[in-house]
Amino acid sequence: MASIGVFSAAICGTSTVVLPPASAVPGACCRRVTPTLRKSAEVHSHRRSIAVAIAVLCWQRPQTAHAKFKKCKGLEECQALGDEKFAQKELMKGTLVDMGRGIRYREAKVGTGPTISKGDVVDITYEVRNTGGMYMYSLGRGRPDKTYDDLGETYRVRLGNHDVPIAVELAMEGMRRGGIRSIEMPPSLGFETSNWQPKPTNFAGERRMENFRASINGRSSQPGYDAAMILEAEVVRIVNP
Repeated sequence: MASIGVFSAAICGTSTVVLPPASAVPGACCRRVTPTLRKSAEVHSHRRSIAVAIAVLCWQRPQTAHAKFKKCKGLEECQALGDEKFAQKELMKGTLVDMGRGIRYREAKVGTGPTISKGDVVDITYEVRNTGGMYMYSLGRGRPDKTYDDLGETYRVRLGNHDVPIAVELAMEGMRRGGIRSIEMPPSLGFETSNWQPKPTNFAGERRMENFRASINGRSSQPGYDAAMILEAEVVRIVNP
């Protein structure tokens, strides 16, 4: 009987197989391979092993309906669907602060000490994502797509100097050391306002941003659209206390 368990596990993709009661095994699944009493004991045992294995496979894998996913048909509908998904995910993380002009942020961590304002110099780590949550690139987060471990590496920002997009500068005001904010920026106040700074430091990130820029500007006969982005910034230190 050990061979039955091994054979069944190989078919079902499991390491442990629990056989159901004989009376509960679906008859339609196994009727064709059930041996008759006239067969020899050797043939009976061999075919019974196959029957039990198939019964286990049928027992453990009931038919389920395929999940249905909503698909968008046009650019505006796709953008609206993306905004809806973003809102649903972000709602689970806490209060979303709307600053107007398409700038929104969520404070994941408040931080300690004095707040920062325009003119202050701070060192930050960051991660860039699209509104659907897809990772684009980062710095100082130790992400595995880097050719080296950049954990703890920082990027220096003077608020008001456009070292980061204007939307990020505005949303960072009021942050404290150790604070983390996820900032949603519209294209009009996004990377174009900072000359696409901060830039990716690896090839994969560069390719993702090239695709993002193409989606804004459009491709051949396909027009561009206003795609928002998210930059999550953590204030590691305030250079001028």
